[in-house]
Amino acid sequence: MAASSGVWLQITNDFSDKSLELRAEAFLRDAVLPSIASSVVVLRSCEALLPDTEDVGLVPRLIAAIASNGDWWGKSVATLGLDFFQRLLSVVKAKGLKQETVTRILINYAQNSLHGLMARDVHRCGGGAVNADAVKKQRAVVEAIVGLLPAQSKKSPVPMAFLSGLLKTVMSVSASSICRADLEKRIGMQLDQAILENILIAAGAGAGAATPGGHGQQHALYDMDMVARIFSVFLNLDDDHNEEDAGFDYDSPRSPKQSLLVKAAKLLDSYLAEVALDSNILPSKFISLAELLPDHARIVTDGLYRAVDIFLKARTDAACFNFVRLAKTRRQLA
Repeated sequence: MAASSGVWLQITNDFSDKSLELRAEAFLRDAVLPSIASSVVVLRSCEALLPDTEDVGLVPRLIAAIASNGDWWGKSVATLGLDFFQRLLSVVKAKGLKQETVTRILINYAQNSLHGLMARDVHRCGGGAVNADAVKKQRAVVEAIVGLLPAQSKKSPVPMAFLSGLLKTVMSVSASSICRADLEKRIGMQLDQAILENILIAAGAGAGAATPGGHGQQHALYDMDMVARIFSVFLNLDDDHNEEDAGFDYDSPRSPKQSLLVKAAKLLDSYLAEVALDSNILPSKFISLAELLPDHARIVTDGLYRAVDIFLKARTDAACFNFVRLAKTRRQLA
């Protein structure tokens, strides 16, 4: 800031050996740049002084200093604005930073920016317009974070709980379909790590189910279409190069593929049992999801039986629903 002011006031080394610019440079060199905390504080201050701080080269120097610090990924950088944070992360990724460390950085930033931004803005100003502005900020942050995630992989270091939290945020702030699809694919690729809470995604506006004839349209509580897409990603994973499966038949109980399928089936049946109480779910949607996995994925059918039983018992007006196939399925399971 002082360096920028010195240039703007033309108090440079050309006028005095003890100019403001010279003193600012000494302060930066001795007190700011060696300290990551001080560098972050000054970098945050630079946001309000753009483009001057950029023109005098202060911003890139601060970013370079922070990136050179081995412990820079701590929570201190989570307070940076989105633009500076993206620039900083791009620099350290170019230095070959490990994906695990990149993930920790992103988690810290998301926890600081997404969990607090809405509450801070609404509490400070109030009103619908401010709320819309806060949502816009959150949308920009979550889309940026998703774009900075490590490459998609079944062995990605990104925790499932974090991916699920991002996806729920994406839905709540109406982020781009590209962002949503990216997270759906990531979750599908790592579905073996998921628990029920991770796939219970609230339905967005318009993701509802209407009674036949269009009367009394209501919205479903959960986005079953999204869960179907996630499980479809899991089912379509290319495992041709998975050495762990060498020597096993696909349907063998000891096959790693079969073990993952069985685990996915248990997760899906738990999900079906959870959403079955929602009377706004169309039977056709419930059936489609229940039949998504191949038959050999379920060694036992107790979980599916329970889900179907809950679904049927939750509906007292049977004439409003086409539950014949469900009833037939339940008899077969019995």
